[in-house]
Amino acid sequence: MRRRVPRNIHREKVSLTNWKKTIFRVGSYLKDYRSKLMLVFTFTIVTTLTTVIGNRINGIVIDKYISQNKLHILLIVCALLATMYVIASIFTYFQNSVTIKVAQAVSTKIRQDVFSNLQRLPMKYFDTHNNGDVMSRLTNDVDNINTALMQTFVQLFTGVISVIGMGLAMIILSPLLTGVTLLSTVATYLFSKAIAKLTQKAFVNQQNRLGELNTQIEESVSGKQLVQLFNHTDSTMSEFNKVNRQYTKAAYKAQALSSVIGPFNNMTNNVAYVLITAIGAVSIIGHYGNITVGVIFTFLIYLRNFTGPINNVLDLINTLQLSLASAERVFELIDESQEKDNPEAISLKKAQGHIIFDHVSFAYDKRMILNDINLVADPGEVVALVGPTGAGKTTIMNLLTNLYPLKKGHVLLDGHDMTKIRRADLRKNVAIVQQESFLFTMSIRENIRLGRPDASNSDVERAAIEANADTFIRQLPDGYDTLLSENASQLSQGQRQLLSIARAFITEAPVLILDEATASIDSQTEADVQKAMANLMKNKTSFVIAHRLSTIQKANQILVIKYGQVIEQGNHQSLLNKNGFYAKLYNSQFD
Repeated sequence: MRRRVPRNIHREKVSLTNWKKTIFRVGSYLKDYRSKLMLVFTFTIVTTLTTVIGNRINGIVIDKYISQNKLHILLIVCALLATMYVIASIFTYFQNSVTIKVAQAVSTKIRQDVFSNLQRLPMKYFDTHNNGDVMSRLTNDVDNINTALMQTFVQLFTGVISVIGMGLAMIILSPLLTGVTLLSTVATYLFSKAIAKLTQKAFVNQQNRLGELNTQIEESVSGKQLVQLFNHTDSTMSEFNKVNRQYTKAAYKAQALSSVIGPFNNMTNNVAYVLITAIGAVSIIGHYGNITVGVIFTFLIYLRNFTGPINNVLDLINTLQLSLASAERVFELIDESQEKDNPEAISLKKAQGHIIFDHVSFAYDKRMILNDINLVADPGEVVALVGPTGAGKTTIMNLLTNLYPLKKGHVLLDGHDMTKIRRADLRKNVAIVQQESFLFTMSIRENIRLGRPDASNSDVERAAIEANADTFIRQLPDGYDTLLSENASQLSQGQRQLLSIARAFITEAPVLILDEATASIDSQTEADVQKAMANLMKNKTSFVIAHRLSTIQKANQILVIKYGQVIEQGNHQSLLNKNGFYAKLYNSQFD
């Protein structure tokens, strides 16, 4: 059922029309931190007022005290200014500190929301999305949002207050010079807005390419052994270089387009400085108005503090647009429809294990996988599924746990349609042992306990004994507390499978799925596994997929699947007597 997703088939299309909505949605995460934001607001007000008053005092000092040689007053004023600037610096520190705390808290909440929804998505989502891209959204994209909150948010939030404060101070000081300033500000705004529209698509493309790059890396690392064994290193490197170049090209295009804003902004600011100085000089020389040297000095400082926040935001335009593209991707994942129970779903604590497939058909992407499957398995029976690769055997197993919606028909457990049983209850009643035994990076004890989280240590050890795993576990340096590495590489395939059997044992589920459980282990270990599976299958309705037909001779019924249909059905001896497909398949293994 699970298949690799070609990179050129599924690439997320991120909307470019909802960026305002995205900004408001990120902002909605801030509502729980109103008190902290009020602190930031207060700190910013104090810092801005201190700066405005301090700069005005500087101008007065130039006009009244320096020109009149009043040194003692000048020293007192300088001491006062120094104190004010120290206070402003302290408040700026607290402002940044609180903002960082809020940004980290918001990023944590967003990451939790993404991961929480990810755990509840249907299997079809993972069949159609690359793992690397999903991981990129959960890590890189959320980190981009965090960076934007810590940097851009500070500049936007505090900058608005600073711009308003400095703007009012400039108007009071000189309306004429303020008019010149506004002309340059409007020019900068219009130019930046035009460039931002051009770069939005580029930044979205950059993040999509990053998702593809992460997919390439994830596949290469996960399949590193196959890459080396099949001498695939050069071609893998070639593919990586291709994807890496595509990402680099996309990133360069986005960054290059937006980088023109900074130079243009600097140019308009410098022109404004020149014009203000020239107008001020003409006014002083010609005695027009009440402009003095101190006024020009103060106004230029105000202008620097007025344009400073604007410059900072424009300098962060790359970060802002990158974070918005990331936020779109993150919220897209959060908004994916979850796997939900049927509103009429019932609770089923302990099933008997009676299974019925009633005219079941299943299609994947409009392609029929199963067609009109009928099956009745009484409690405690063993049902074996055989057939060529791709026949639909694993799909039948997946339908037993309601992982995919049916196209037609019903799967019943104890007379209840599985779609009308709470998924949590259904899956507590089904234990699974897969061919590729997946073990988590945790202790052996905790890996076994995953089958029943409330199991005691003695329950864990009892399950391991039943699975013939206790002996090798106790031979490990830390026994049951041995921490498994990634992919449990310190264990053999057989040992990993025995742990999977122990995990199935501890569930005490009445229905068991053995998905090709002995297809990848050596003959010596197979005896231990076969004994463990025989113990596990006692008094359970068991569904078995096996390539070695000798392992299913005692099955109560065998279904031969080909092209998604049951072409033969019966027990081992009756199928041999038919001398059909099963008999040929069985005899071919002994030729």
